[in-house]
Amino acid sequence: MANKKARVIAYYLPQFHPTPENDKFWGKGFTEWTNVGRAQPLFRGHYQPRVPADLGYYDLRMPEIREQQAELAREAGIEGFCYWHYWFGGGKELLERPFNEVVESGKPDFPFCLGWANHTWSTRTWTSSKTGYKETIIVEMTYPGDEDHISHFYKYLNAFKDKRYIKVDGKLLFVVFAPRDFVDF
Repeated sequence: MANKKARVIAYYLPQFHPTPENDKFWGKGFTEWTNVGRAQPLFRGHYQPRVPADLGYYDLRMPEIREQQAELAREAGIEGFCYWHYWFGGGKELLERPFNEVVESGKPDFPFCLGWANHTWSTRTWTSSKTGYKETIIVEMTYPGDEDHISHFYKYLNAFKDKRYIKVDGKLLFVVFAPRDFVDF
């Protein structure tokens, strides 16, 4: 067996820009940064909230931010990004804009792959179960069948064909968050 060097690929969460769904359920302008800014210290010496360095409270709709992220990652020895994407079935997507722009523009010139965040979005995400808060489904994850899997594949075909797409032993790297959630995987 040949020794293989570990490949460092950073997960890329696309929640750092406003969306209508987040505005509706969490308030106008909500992004992941909202939660970062609200963080409270949990023990003595716990420095919270942490103010982001280098790029500040960035907005992923800005291509220059994505370029700077890739440069910082490259300098840190990261090989590529694994972009989480949200396909809920029936063609319903959320947070797709940053990744779509990366594929369409060809920038940044930095390797990537996709991770399918195949889980239901609910208000429980940002509330403690101890608060008695009633959970509301924002978008339910569904698996409508083979036609939907085919549509999902073709939606991302340009990304799969992109020269930047990360491969392992010549095969596309595609991460599935919850593979056991499929009825007939």
